[in-house]
Amino acid sequence: MKKLLDCFEYIKRYHFDILDIVGIMFELFVLKKENTNFIEYIIDMADKRKPIKEEFNKGMFDIIGKELYIPISSGANISKILKVINVSNINMGNIEQFFHIISQKRTTNKLYYYSTPKEVNDLLVMLLDLKDNDEVYNPCYGIGSIFLSIGNINSNIKLYGEELDDRLSNIAKLIARFSQIHTYSLFVNDILKQPVFKNGKKLRQFDKIICNPPIYAHMGIEQLKEDERFNKIGILAKNYPELVFLTHALSHLKNRGVFIVRNQTLQKSFLGEKLYEKLVKEKMIEAVIELPKNIFPHQAYDFSILVLSHNNKDILHIDASGVKFYEKDGRYNKLLNINEIANIFRSKKESEFSKLTNIDEIKIHDLRASNYLTISHNKTGSLLLKDMGVSIFRGQRVYGSSKDSNIEYYDVGIADFATCGFTYKFDNKKISGDKQKIYKYRLKPYDILLSLRGILPKMTILDNNINNVIAVANAGILILRLDDKYKAIGLYCYFFSNMGFNCLKSIYEKSGDNTIYINELLNISIPNNYIENGIKKIQDIELLKYKFEELETKLEYLKNN
Repeated sequence: MKKLLDCFEYIKRYHFDILDIVGIMFELFVLKKENTNFIEYIIDMADKRKPIKEEFNKGMFDIIGKELYIPISSGANISKILKVINVSNINMGNIEQFFHIISQKRTTNKLYYYSTPKEVNDLLVMLLDLKDNDEVYNPCYGIGSIFLSIGNINSNIKLYGEELDDRLSNIAKLIARFSQIHTYSLFVNDILKQPVFKNGKKLRQFDKIICNPPIYAHMGIEQLKEDERFNKIGILAKNYPELVFLTHALSHLKNRGVFIVRNQTLQKSFLGEKLYEKLVKEKMIEAVIELPKNIFPHQAYDFSILVLSHNNKDILHIDASGVKFYEKDGRYNKLLNINEIANIFRSKKESEFSKLTNIDEIKIHDLRASNYLTISHNKTGSLLLKDMGVSIFRGQRVYGSSKDSNIEYYDVGIADFATCGFTYKFDNKKISGDKQKIYKYRLKPYDILLSLRGILPKMTILDNNINNVIAVANAGILILRLDDKYKAIGLYCYFFSNMGFNCLKSIYEKSGDNTIYINELLNISIPNNYIENGIKKIQDIELLKYKFEELETKLEYLKNN
């Protein structure tokens, strides 16, 4: 692998366009797979000090074809490149990994705009359940990274697709060829202006559809209002291209389709509600699989996989957003346990990570899997945080502006948090600040304070002593304020437990930047026994805290005497 990556970087010295470099690498992979003898012939010529550039270019032109061939710069050492290719193991697994590294991990190449992480591609193809001779359609195939996964799982299919960019299309054709896909018909076309695949006036139907739409596409949609593919839905919006691609793809769908969509399009506050209402009513949603955060480079959104087919009386929700399904991989997260996700999908059974819901019970305003898993878990004696009468807000910097005046108060930070139980001592006293903001954000009894960021959660709870001072949490703290002190104490006791601590920890980790997000926090489920037994638990915690503080004092005395 290192030699292939070094070869890629070597070619970059002589070509400034990243797409040219990717195209050249896949030309070489195709060459190795289809005509190793030609490689050895050119290397032999070079070793005998014979000129090779003209012979090499002519041979590559004939092998690769006029449409796809990109010549290697005359300044590069062709013999050196061919020797690397000749000794490298050019199998599907290695090339999948090679492409994943250059497109997803080495983000300076900016190929992540046109491709999908390897593990996500593999999962999408598993969900499709490809059969021999299936006709598979991709309405926006980009650079063709998904074709590597298709070729690795079942290349004996017929592949069809459309792509707006002819340069991406050329690379995709090389990848399809390298992947030894049985038959492929890949067109450069604007699907919004005129679909390519038609039988007379009717759109052609395909067995399977796979699609990861470009969410930053700039789409002209005015002309689509009279288009039969779209005019019955009424959800067209240039800011939501995945819904446009999804609607288009439905016109071609015969059996099953898998689509990547942003989670926000699955919620009521955005524009997909009419489309999803139609899909639910027509029993077309087979599954919604929520993915971990931060698995797509340079994406601030959360994503799900939508699986569509016909005659589904129930919808399977799989929540694969938790720590079991990802690990930290550099700056981003890597999707894990895709076989387990695929097996849950195939079995259509409920589990810790899945919930099967009859379409009569589906709430169109929120189709996210985590929403349905939370609802399911609530039936076992739990309460959602958002249903506990909680308000959540961030601490504030309340000093350092022209509005400052004399006022004594405490600026509360994580360093003030008691080891356990109630916090009642504060060290950072201020003598001036913005009075209006100070009183607006003043801390109250039974406020729960959480660190906004961190590798591990830090938390505390305040008691009635906070009324004896004026205190404001700084900007690194999140404040949870409940309308009932018993609920507040019970919630703190839950966070203090191993179960609650790990729940908080997973929220920090899922963010990708070790930040706790309010929406994730609101949807956690609190077991009722913590609310019911909170007073007894906090008394036990406080008793142990006093003993711990007493021991600390004695140890400090021994150190100093």
